[in-house]
Amino acid sequence: MIQYVIAALVPVTTRVAIIANSPDYDRLGLPVFADSRPGIGPLEGIRTALSNGLTSPVVLVGCDLPFVTSELFQLLLSVSGNHHATVPVGADGRLEPLCGVYFPEALPVVTDLIARGQRKISLLFDRVPTRLVAFNELRHLVGSELFFENINTPEDYVRASETLRLNHSPKSLNVEPPRQS
Repeated sequence: MIQYVIAALVPVTTRVAIIANSPDYDRLGLPVFADSRPGIGPLEGIRTALSNGLTSPVVLVGCDLPFVTSELFQLLLSVSGNHHATVPVGADGRLEPLCGVYFPEALPVVTDLIARGQRKISLLFDRVPTRLVAFNELRHLVGSELFFENINTPEDYVRASETLRLNHSPKSLNVEPPRQS
């Protein structure tokens, strides 16, 4: 799945890196940055991305979102305004903070939230100028109905694999389904 995400990012970014706490991702040949404080959750992932980002802004996307596209990221990057985060809203009305664009100006607030023991990403959006991109603003993009489909279970993986097989013509991806724990 991560290879689909990487393929969507490459056309719109100058550098792709992976935020992960496992050396397993080294096989992809991209820089891998581990959280300095594992166990914090997604807010720490944002901090790690911003701390290690060599470009501004940073496009952040979870590797469990294989249906994202370059066009989605182009749209998010093209949103103008004086904001420190650009976050899409799914068709269900939920924020998608792990598929957003973040500016370095948000880093001090992220760091402060973590230092205060806060873990909710939504608190970040209360403290920094944030541009929410309504689903209606991205609905016209091909595949938009699937952009925010999270793959969290083996069943999700099987369904997503079939959808990807039917709707995409990717290079051969040697990706195995998640193992049962």
